[in-house]
Amino acid sequence: MSEEHVEDVLEGMMRQSLAAGSQLAEQVARARQQYLRNVTQQTEQATIEAQRSLAADRAVMQSVLVPTARDAWWDKAQPEQIAQAHVLAEAWKDYDPAALEASEKITSEVKSRYGIDTSDMQGDSGYMKDYLAVQQRAEAAMKEAKEHAEAMALVEAAQAEQINRHAAELKDELKRHSVPPEYLANAEMVSALQASKEATGTEAAPDADRTVSERMHLIEQDGITGPSVDDLRQEIGQNYSGADDAMFADAAFVATARDWHEAKTLAEGGFVDQGNTGLAARYENAEKELFTRIAPMGQEIQDKVLNDPKTKTRSATVKSTEADQSAVPTYGSPEHYSAFETSLQGTASEAEIKGRVAVARGQATPPRAAVQAPAKTPKARKSSAGVGAGRDRSNDGPSR
Repeated sequence: MSEEHVEDVLEGMMRQSLAAGSQLAEQVARARQQYLRNVTQQTEQATIEAQRSLAADRAVMQSVLVPTARDAWWDKAQPEQIAQAHVLAEAWKDYDPAALEASEKITSEVKSRYGIDTSDMQGDSGYMKDYLAVQQRAEAAMKEAKEHAEAMALVEAAQAEQINRHAAELKDELKRHSVPPEYLANAEMVSALQASKEATGTEAAPDADRTVSERMHLIEQDGITGPSVDDLRQEIGQNYSGADDAMFADAAFVATARDWHEAKTLAEGGFVDQGNTGLAARYENAEKELFTRIAPMGQEIQDKVLNDPKTKTRSATVKSTEADQSAVPTYGSPEHYSAFETSLQGTASEAEIKGRVAVARGQATPPRAAVQAPAKTPKARKSSAGVGAGRDRSNDGPSR
């Protein structure tokens, strides 16, 4: 190959290389331009998205913080609402004037209303929420106590006015029976004094005067308001086995228990001997009503202990024959307790058996023994006891 021919080949190859290089450079330039356009578009899209997100966050912030400027909002705000507002205000206060203003408002209100310095919270919204909840509960309790005290003051004022009115109306009776004016807070005492006043000079006067004396005795023993439900529950429990706490939610049962207690207290105070011939019947009727209510529960409990089919009560679906009924001892009868004691033989010591039988029998005073006049009749004393004089009981019964 000649030298000229070699130069032509090299020149052609050079031209091809330059052409290829130009094309590659053009492609690279176009790719770079496309890349720059993509980056620009992505940046613009990201900016738009960021602006949208910022606008949404700002809207949320404003919806939470704007109400904090109103005192009415603070009167009803819950701890979690206050904590949320505080967090948002602290996050935005360097970027939004409204948030800065809200932050200052929140700091001031929390300090004045709850005694909390937000600078000590160090961004702990959970602690603030819990602290505010405790403070609000305490304030609610104080408010409730204040309202209760105000209501009680109104009741006491109305009661005092009523007592003064009764005292003026029954002045002579109060003096004649030596009844302290504060006893007029007892409605039964007022009724007794009014009846005594109306019966003056009639054949009913002795009975009316005795009723006043009886009411005086009951107030001396139980206080002006009488025995509480807890007092009755304890006394009934000591005298009757099988009494359940749920029974004392029944107003009728409580009324019967109170009637029984009053009859028992008056009998022990000697008022049978003073002419109250109906006291025995009152005691027996009240005791019968109590026993009627308590006996089914006592029967059920004792049936479980006895585990004797003959002593079990009749269910709604299983009926016993007349022969079976006659074979079952009456609940509360000596035969019943004898069967109960027999069933316990071999299950416990003799002392434990006697104790369980004693509990089953209860310790109620028999009606006739309770209303029997004592050998030495006590005299009703004139009382000067103040409001709330209560009973002083011993193991042998009430004493004064």
